[in-house]
Amino acid sequence: MKKTSLALLIGALLGSNSWAQTVKATSEISSEQNSTTQVADDQDTEVIQVRGFRSSLKEAQQLKKQANNLIEAIVAEDIGKFPDENVAESLQRIPGVSVTRVNGEGQTVTVRGLTGNYNITTLNGRKLASDNASRDFNYDVIASELISGIEVHKTPQAQLPEGGIGAVIDVKTARPLDLDEFVLAGSVNSAYNERAESFDPRASFIVSKQFDEGKWGMLASISHSNYTNRHDSYQAWSFHAREVDVSRDGEVEYPALRFPGYAQLTTYEDERVRTGGTVALQWRPADNWDVNVDALYSQYDIDSHGRQLSVVTYSESWLPALNGVYTSAEADEQGWAKQLAWQGPALMDIVDTLNPRRNTTYQLGLNLHWFSDAWDLSLDAAHSEAKNANNGDNKYVVARSGVESAGINWANGSSVPDIILSEEVTPQSTFGAWYTNTDGTGVEDQTSRLALDGTWQGGHDWLTSVQFGAGYDSQEKQRTTHRSRNPSIFAGENLDKVNAPDSALVDFYGHQWWQLPSSVLIAGDVNNFMGDSSANIPANWAAIDMQGLYAFLQQLDPSSADLLNTDIYLAESFSIKEQILSAYVQANIENRLFDMPYLLNIGLRYSRTEVTSSGHTQNIHKLRFDAQGQPVDDSWQEVQPVAEQSSYHNLLPSLNFKLSINDELVFRTALSQSISRPSLWELSPYTSINIQPNDQGVRSYSMSVPGLKPYSADQLDSALEWYYSKDGTLTLASFYKEVASFIKWDKTTEEIDGQPFEVNKPYNNDDVKARIRGYELAWLQTFDGLLPDYLAGFGVQANYTYNNSLSGEKDEQGKDKPFLGLSKHQYNLVLFYEQDKFQARIAYNARSKYQAWDQSSWTPDGYVVEPVMAASTSWMDISTSYEISQHISLQASVSNVQDKVDSRYVGDPAHIQYAATYGRRYSLGVRATF
Repeated sequence: MKKTSLALLIGALLGSNSWAQTVKATSEISSEQNSTTQVADDQDTEVIQVRGFRSSLKEAQQLKKQANNLIEAIVAEDIGKFPDENVAESLQRIPGVSVTRVNGEGQTVTVRGLTGNYNITTLNGRKLASDNASRDFNYDVIASELISGIEVHKTPQAQLPEGGIGAVIDVKTARPLDLDEFVLAGSVNSAYNERAESFDPRASFIVSKQFDEGKWGMLASISHSNYTNRHDSYQAWSFHAREVDVSRDGEVEYPALRFPGYAQLTTYEDERVRTGGTVALQWRPADNWDVNVDALYSQYDIDSHGRQLSVVTYSESWLPALNGVYTSAEADEQGWAKQLAWQGPALMDIVDTLNPRRNTTYQLGLNLHWFSDAWDLSLDAAHSEAKNANNGDNKYVVARSGVESAGINWANGSSVPDIILSEEVTPQSTFGAWYTNTDGTGVEDQTSRLALDGTWQGGHDWLTSVQFGAGYDSQEKQRTTHRSRNPSIFAGENLDKVNAPDSALVDFYGHQWWQLPSSVLIAGDVNNFMGDSSANIPANWAAIDMQGLYAFLQQLDPSSADLLNTDIYLAESFSIKEQILSAYVQANIENRLFDMPYLLNIGLRYSRTEVTSSGHTQNIHKLRFDAQGQPVDDSWQEVQPVAEQSSYHNLLPSLNFKLSINDELVFRTALSQSISRPSLWELSPYTSINIQPNDQGVRSYSMSVPGLKPYSADQLDSALEWYYSKDGTLTLASFYKEVASFIKWDKTTEEIDGQPFEVNKPYNNDDVKARIRGYELAWLQTFDGLLPDYLAGFGVQANYTYNNSLSGEKDEQGKDKPFLGLSKHQYNLVLFYEQDKFQARIAYNARSKYQAWDQSSWTPDGYVVEPVMAASTSWMDISTSYEISQHISLQASVSNVQDKVDSRYVGDPAHIQYAATYGRRYSLGVRATF
């Protein structure tokens, strides 16, 4: 790459606001440059300055225009100032990208309908380890202040890592010699969450310094934030059809009335502490050498505490006594309950949960770069680790209680039903021990990389360059699952297993429980639930003192309390190690077609993957039966360590064609083959044996197959990009992916020691092909040239994505099923104003409904599988800033302005399965740059 282009690229990525990069001028770059420029005294140079949000958008468009493949880019407005506080929130502004929020904060992304399991995330071109238990990446671990830019590669190139059918997402950090001689910037903010009623600090700092006339430099950045978040939700489970006998007089009014078995109100409060930093050392010992050492570190601790009131609406079959008598019921035309009431008693649970997350992520990299007129060579080495330290730290404790009567009205016109109780649930109410679970899944991920990349620039008339490379990548992800030995030991169905006096029991309408003293319960503290929901719900409910509960149970029966402790559950603990050897070659051909310049990037990538799956499984070969068909011993139940190896190789061609129709209009098309590797769970050793025969006398077992091959996809992309002025861009892109080798679980029959077994195991199904197809429309326009001077500064960034994809699977009616998590329509709109010292921005994101998952329910027609749909939703943020001086600016923002209900439903929007609101977040701060 020429020095000018390199400087332009770096400037775009960094989005510098208070300094300038000096680059050698060329007429081509000058004509395409949309930033403010100043001509220096030396007429051979010009200074390119990137100013604010508007210029960062234009620089992103320049990166997109100059790229050989189809990409989308985001660049920082300034050093240490990304457009959004959360990296995932910024990614969702890109056409075709949607975000998945966890407790109101963006965490993972989906690209063109494909979740993170089908995408690759890299940091400075190197794969970054993740504490996610799957192949997905949790973007919330990286503070946005540490990022200088992001590129989303939507079409493959041979030089890009394989594995991303959806996209390759490269997160970039800054380097010191790409900045001014000295840079110092920092910010301090205070945020207020209206639901948690908490003020939280956030601060960042970055310093960069060059030495020895720019031959070497150092950069360091640090970011720290405390964030208190509260979100409230209503949940419903177990949507079976049930018999309802009002008054229990033997006359069944509703033989199959559908309603949820549990109606739950939950409030969650998260304490999030994130500290992260980057370090970069850069040395240029000669004009043709560039040595870089860079590191990223992030520590992210979350303490999530949930408090729930769970109302039981039916008589649980495993209990010795019934729930109350139904006193009234009403059904709609589809047989769903509109309202239901019962008394004597109305059982309910008080649930407290603790879900900590202790994440540590780091990456260390070294890059040696040498270049000459004809050759460009780079040696890159990196190591990354991520850890979610959970040794069974999750708590889920349930205390059972009840009131005299209860009623639920699902037809109140709200996403949350009316839940009416005959009396308040306070610490003085009758409570019994019920379910006391401790569990957790620890994740450790390690990645290593060694790669050699090269470019030959022969100066041929049409073959402008040839790129080549080879590398070795290793990734090992370990998952360790912890489970309580018997979390139900103190529940009502296990009274005879607890060594405690009967005097410790309480009888509640025929239900016997180990009675909890009021000292174990504490008064609830729930207010402004879901932003003052219009539903008639309890104003408050008691909560559990967890330490007090465990101390009481230990005193009641130490031996039984010991069963609440955790053991490592070996059957769901495993390690997957993948070692990948890869090589590639690609050529860049430039010529003219009908007097129009074109670039043809054509390449081939080869990879060989060796997989080692380690874990523990039951041994089906130890199963022996006697003459009566019973196991002769229990040796088959013991799990034993296993390790299985497999390998596969892939040859992946790619072609990217770019035609510059004129200075304003660019046409692109791309053909490629790509892969995404199987999920870690499907690769793990797993066997589950059920020796109880069904009605036909057939037993069953399930097993995984570590030797599964990756998904494969044939892809066709095209785009028309119209850069019609320095103030406007309009692009239209289409995509088509045909994905094969999906992993399907299927059942076969075989004999084990003379006994028939139904075997359920996965395999690569090449007969089913999924089709992902759609188009994207994007528009960027600033209005300086269209409006009078006093209205200058306004602009708009908008995009729309249409995705009409089919998973290749059929539902029970034979209809095509969509991809889970895929919205057919997605919109992004950013309106901004930037003039003189003031900047304001409104960012709006919306997506249509999508299928979240399938669930099974019992109906008069038997068990049916129904989709759980996520309703259409939107999200809006507002941010402003004002420059007090050349170096100091004030910033203010409001996140989640609308505070809309995020909901899911079964079959019909009236049948709510989940509804939540997250509350608005206000932020005020000051930023300084020198």
